[in-house]
Amino acid sequence: MAFELISLSPEVLLNTLKSVAEPLLYPSDTDAPLEIQLLTVAEVGEAISAEDIQRVFYDEGADFEVGSIEWAEANRLESNGTQRFFLDLPDIITTYPNNEYQVQEQYHREHAQHWRTLRDLFFDNLVKQRWFRVDLAEPDSARADIYLVGRHLKIEVDPETEETRTELLDWVVIKTYVIEA
Repeated sequence: MAFELISLSPEVLLNTLKSVAEPLLYPSDTDAPLEIQLLTVAEVGEAISAEDIQRVFYDEGADFEVGSIEWAEANRLESNGTQRFFLDLPDIITTYPNNEYQVQEQYHREHAQHWRTLRDLFFDNLVKQRWFRVDLAEPDSARADIYLVGRHLKIEVDPETEETRTELLDWVVIKTYVIEA
């Protein structure tokens, strides 16, 4: 059996995510860039929790102190975490439950495809996805750090038999922040 890799390799995934994220700014009172990071399973473990986010990003020598951490599952568009991270960023037209709609402004429309590509790369290559919001303690309480985290899934398929093999790899983190005055 000759298995073929059909998912992106770790290096290609990270480089592609960084390239797609580079022109994007996460909207808030201060628009912030997106950072793409890799966390090893040795650093985090098999699952990721709010405690892991605090330990990895805030415990030793961090610039900020944690006030509180909230999290949600982030599985494609129907989940709370996905909606909270991507907001209406992939939309050119945003439609609301009452059937009203808004055509997004030019800057938003110009970057919608980048947000769609980022979203698709995230969901087509990662599993066990979660969204975290870390509200910082005083004197930095106007800032909240936002994390979208997923575990890279290596996928191989035998083209003759269609047998599929998968292997969980390391964690990928998309990190940004918001300022809410």
